[in-house]
Amino acid sequence: MNNSTGRSSGQVGLALSSQDNATILIVKGLLIALLLSFIFLALNTLLLYFSPLSEAYVPYLIFGGTLLSIFWGSVYVGKRTEEKGWLRGGLTGLFYVLTLMLFCFLFNVSFEPGINILTKLFLGFVFGSLGGILGINS
Repeated sequence: MNNSTGRSSGQVGLALSSQDNATILIVKGLLIALLLSFIFLALNTLLLYFSPLSEAYVPYLIFGGTLLSIFWGSVYVGKRTEEKGWLRGGLTGLFYVLTLMLFCFLFNVSFEPGINILTKLFLGFVFGSLGGILGINS
């Protein structure tokens, strides 16, 4: 016998709405992006330690690694969603930047609000959207 949700009365469990699934997916994409950033940061540390590369390149390497991490975390989200890959990828990038801002606040790292933050939020959303578009179309 079916109940009003279309499930048979013998089935037990919770049905997640598509919005719940999207939220979980964005959180997973965010965690993947943060993990990739950590790995990239460790590789940069090894590169700087074992090579004659100048420390002047560190901000560029970190920023590039951040954008790549956002992109690949959003590709993950896009591959696992059926619609709105650009939006869910963009939100992954946006939440990534907001998470880094939260970490700066929690760990008392210097943080300068201004146009730099808006630029990072914009780039996080753009690279996340691009990753979501690529992921949903691949």
